[in-house]
Amino acid sequence: MATENREFNFKPDGVWHYCTRCTDENQGEFYGQESWGKAVYQKIIIPESIVFTDMFADEEGNAADGMPVTMVTMTFVEHRGKTKLIMRSRFASVEGLQQVMEMGVVQGCASQFYRLDGLLEKLQQIG
Repeated sequence: MATENREFNFKPDGVWHYCTRCTDENQGEFYGQESWGKAVYQKIIIPESIVFTDMFADEEGNAADGMPVTMVTMTFVEHRGKTKLIMRSRFASVEGLQQVMEMGVVQGCASQFYRLDGLLEKLQQIG
């Protein structure tokens, strides 16, 4: 997965408008697909948590009709001298959850966390 950030304002009521593109040929039918999304930050408590709504959008940042909206809570806790990230997603319905599962949300999120792991590893080597 590759991510393009169209807009990023990390503050309460700030917007993150982004596009993810599948660049992994092993993802079969998902390869080459792009998905535009928009997150609106509800609450940011440093260093404890980030709460935001995440939705499918178009290139201009308009919410996509008929697509589920997800309430995401990211909590950061100390665990054995390191930071543990707990990410919870809440959907309005089971159908909304099933819809995004069928679209490959688990694989997409996992690929982004793997990329983050790689970036953090590089930064530790530099610092």
